[in-house]
Amino acid sequence: MDVRLALALALAAGAAALALAAPAAAAHVAPLPSPLTPLSPVPPLGGGATSSAESVRHRIHSAVQVRVSVSPTGAPFAITADQTLFVSVKGDYYFTIGAPLLDVTALPGSDATPGLRSGSIIWEGFNPLQRTLKAHATLDPARAAPVLPLRIEVRGETATFVNTTGVTVDTFTADADPAPLVRYVLALRRAVVLGRPLPEGTASLTSPAQTSRARITVPLRISGAVGGRRISATVTGRLTVHAHGRIAVSVRPEVPSAGALDGLSGREALTRATSLALTVARLRQYERFLGNPDPTGAETTLYLYRSARRPAPPVAVQAARHGRDWTVMVAVVAGVLLAGAAGLAVWARA
Repeated sequence: MDVRLALALALAAGAAALALAAPAAAAHVAPLPSPLTPLSPVPPLGGGATSSAESVRHRIHSAVQVRVSVSPTGAPFAITADQTLFVSVKGDYYFTIGAPLLDVTALPGSDATPGLRSGSIIWEGFNPLQRTLKAHATLDPARAAPVLPLRIEVRGETATFVNTTGVTVDTFTADADPAPLVRYVLALRRAVVLGRPLPEGTASLTSPAQTSRARITVPLRISGAVGGRRISATVTGRLTVHAHGRIAVSVRPEVPSAGALDGLSGREALTRATSLALTVARLRQYERFLGNPDPTGAETTLYLYRSARRPAPPVAVQAARHGRDWTVMVAVVAGVLLAGAAGLAVWARA
């Protein structure tokens, strides 16, 4: 082969290699938002939960039912939470569940009795292998109501259900390699659905990152009835029902949809991945309305809203009187004294 031709071919191959390597050299890896990081201080209530058992890491599944009593206008006035902790791994345990408590008692079937301290449910004991801890907590509605995922507004002949999980957070956008981001979206959603440990992701950026803001909202599955009219809907904003009467609905935070992933650009894939990671982080907060002492343990929370009557304010009751009224007694005594004085005067004149 001609030397000049060989040299030309070598130079062309080198230029092609440099052209292919340039994007790779320009790309850099950036971490995606963690699905484990809360987006606001609450929920969970009261700073969450802790475990301080010595040298033992218990595996705990938490299941909670939050019952919300609402007035005819939809305003919550009484809130209770029933929490069941399914505890495994043998050993001593000491769990603290933060909450704005008014009272706490054990539920039927609990293997122990909870303690009540200022702002905390206390569980303390020994787990032989499996332990079921059940508590009925009466919460301070003034402090717990603002943290609920749903607000109900009743006006005239309509009831409006408002999703209140929304929060605005800082994030970023850029061009990126779409393939690994699409794989991460599928893996993260699968882990949430199956209750597996949540993966954290990275993105291979091919352009400078730019800061942006995102509004993150957890979808709420609402089912039940208003005045006998059935409701079944997923709400991310507001849902107005043209009905009035007794409200009885259940509300469950839902896993967000991954959406269609075919043909996404790198920027679109990055937006989809960051949005899903942030939404899962927000979902975990509402699933942990009462904290789980196991930070990696599974948890579910169901919210039940029911119309109810506010308890009547206590009426002051006067102590029962026995015998004659004191005013009557004074009058009788005064009459007797006056009569005695008159008798003495007549006797003296006589």
